[in-house]
Amino acid sequence: MCGFAGIFKNSPITEEDKKDLENMSKCIRHRGPDDSQSIIGENCAMAFRRLSIIDLEKGVQPFTDKSGRYTGIFNGEIYNYLEIRDRLMKEGYTFETRSEIETIVTLYEKEGEEFIKELRGMFSIVIYDRVENTVFTGRDPFGIKPFYYRENQNGIVFSSEFKAFLFDSNMPSYSVNDEYLQSYFTFQYVTEPDTVTDDIKILPAGHYAILRQNEKIAPKPYIDISYKPDPSISFDEKEKRLRKALENSIEAHMLSDVPVGSFLSSGIDSAIITAVASKICPGIKAFTVAFGVKEYSEIDDASGIATHLDVEHIKLDAGLDEFLNAYDKVMYHLDSPMADPSVVAIYLICEEAAKHVKVILSGEGSDEFFGGYKVYSSSIPSDKIYGLPSPIKAVLGAIAKILPENVKGKHLLMRGTTPIEKRYVGNAFIFDEKQKKSFYKKYDPSLHFYDRTADIFKNAEGLSTLSKMQYCDLHTWLKSDILVKGDRLSMAHSLEARVPYLDKEVFEAARDLCDSDKLNEGTTKYILRHAFRDIVNEETVMRPKLGYPVPIRVWLRNELYDWAKGIILSPYADEYINKQEALKMLEAHRTGKHDYYRQLWTIITFISWYRIYVEDADKTRQMVLDGEL
Repeated sequence: MCGFAGIFKNSPITEEDKKDLENMSKCIRHRGPDDSQSIIGENCAMAFRRLSIIDLEKGVQPFTDKSGRYTGIFNGEIYNYLEIRDRLMKEGYTFETRSEIETIVTLYEKEGEEFIKELRGMFSIVIYDRVENTVFTGRDPFGIKPFYYRENQNGIVFSSEFKAFLFDSNMPSYSVNDEYLQSYFTFQYVTEPDTVTDDIKILPAGHYAILRQNEKIAPKPYIDISYKPDPSISFDEKEKRLRKALENSIEAHMLSDVPVGSFLSSGIDSAIITAVASKICPGIKAFTVAFGVKEYSEIDDASGIATHLDVEHIKLDAGLDEFLNAYDKVMYHLDSPMADPSVVAIYLICEEAAKHVKVILSGEGSDEFFGGYKVYSSSIPSDKIYGLPSPIKAVLGAIAKILPENVKGKHLLMRGTTPIEKRYVGNAFIFDEKQKKSFYKKYDPSLHFYDRTADIFKNAEGLSTLSKMQYCDLHTWLKSDILVKGDRLSMAHSLEARVPYLDKEVFEAARDLCDSDKLNEGTTKYILRHAFRDIVNEETVMRPKLGYPVPIRVWLRNELYDWAKGIILSPYADEYINKQEALKMLEAHRTGKHDYYRQLWTIITFISWYRIYVEDADKTRQMVLDGEL
């Protein structure tokens, strides 16, 4: 829901600032096509784009309280705002609307910065206090909704999207941080709170900050998102708590004054959401996308789920032309370079869904909460090897290093003889250090991929290997990949994506789970599958995760070969990429000598991003102003 941009300065707002704000707002108009408002103070200015979901007539933002002291804007949804509102009314507060923003501002007026702990939902909040001349900013616990900011000597500029800074006249261009880019080639994204450029940062998830004149922003955590397995609680009790929490969350996430739909893949996560949602709201529509290559299609399995649940199923069978036509817009809307192969599929299914509904339910977060990724299963055999005496591990590690890549068991030995902190960076691992050195011209041997996750693993000390992997994914993969593509690509079509698994109450049920609750009987997410086995067909309960499969691996050997070669040879990002080495990877992939599609996609994505945001930034700005982006 919605988007915003703002400026908080150490000096008065100027006409140039006003123009910047107007253009920044125009740049993110896709986040809120229903209304556009702004407010200009002495040294604070804010613009807001509204996507009307709740209180369609009166929920206008920016909202200023009756006293005139506080002005608030926010992007997202607060699912317990009616309960908070009712409580405040019993305490004597009065309301002119039934909007979330009025409840937020009133609660802040009553309780100050600690109010954020009471909110249940997805949100990025800004509240301007004219008396104290401060700005409160806060972000939801899991980082579902974005908050970008850039500090300079005269204050701070902020926005819901990275692309809005194209119109920050005090930031002449997007720079590229060599260190962050080096880590990008391992992760396929730059981990929050950093971005690919030095100038722009992200307010960390689960943090808030008070902006004051002539002071640097100092984010503070307000919630602890960590796993605390409790074997004293029985499986049956955990299962009951989980089911109750998730059903309650799905019901809460359906709060809306406009139609709600659901994404439906072939897996358990979306099937559960669709099943529960269809009971709450009969007639709900479910949406699935595929690209016509049978082994990469989820449509048939999703259709079986839809038939079992008796829901209307809208299927988008896209092709190579649709993929290519959408590609540049996808790279633009993602903001930072983010090389997840599923992004075009998500963009296209959001485009289709937006023709039918304004709100969509999605299954993000389930894998991180309940242990759903295939790689998690490797924690069991890896732990057995890692538990061997050190001399034996040393021998096995030496053997693993000299084994050819295609020898079965090589990677298991590598994992089992290497500490999790030195080998796991999240659900994707694209290039290792040796590979990066071969093509990344600014490679720094003093930097290691695990430097980016060192603090994360430090905070996960004492947990099992599985829980450490989940914790790492929760703070890297989920925030910097899954939620980025979910938010940016849905909002590109003015579609609000809601994620019922990423709920405080659901996490409370998930954080107590032990490894055996998650990995059991040869499957992942065991307790989740078991808890909802009565409402989802048996085949779906046990089906492994696919996750918006796109046949890029196949296309890069055939249909996309010339297209990819053209991007690699284009006169962009030459100072970063050894193009000849990249072409060698492409040729090796084409001939089937190696499977390099993820590596190639990561390089192609960066070159495309660099063209749009750096080399051709003036063209991009003009396309935004002309309404072409």
